[in-house]
Amino acid sequence: MKKVFTATLLFTEAWCWLGVARLLLVFMPFRKIVPLLGDSIPADPTAPVTKTIRPQRIRAAIRRAAACAPWRTKCFEQALAGKLMLRYRKLPGVVFFGVNKNGNKMNAHAWLECNGIIVTGHTGIDEYTVIARFKS
Repeated sequence: MKKVFTATLLFTEAWCWLGVARLLLVFMPFRKIVPLLGDSIPADPTAPVTKTIRPQRIRAAIRRAAACAPWRTKCFEQALAGKLMLRYRKLPGVVFFGVNKNGNKMNAHAWLECNGIIVTGHTGIDEYTVIARFKS
């Protein structure tokens, strides 16, 4: 019973943070959002991988909440919401921004990592060249 209650709370929190992230991305310029992401870090940080269950539970909550949200919840919104959820729990997180070129089209992607665990945006990250990273 306690697991169901905790999962419901995480889902509700993720849904709310996705809404906040969407509002921030619609109404604020990127330069005002950058401080929420944390400090910019060099291109190739090496951090020890520590397995914990919490980032995996946050990942599941964000995935479920994004599927139910009536607003856009693409990679950037999910990474920002996840970053805020990790910050609330005083967990480290790194937001990655990457780009790739597919023919004449430039694609961008954002994903979030916590202690070596990809929390959001895990699909196809090997195809992207990292152009920026932010950690807290």
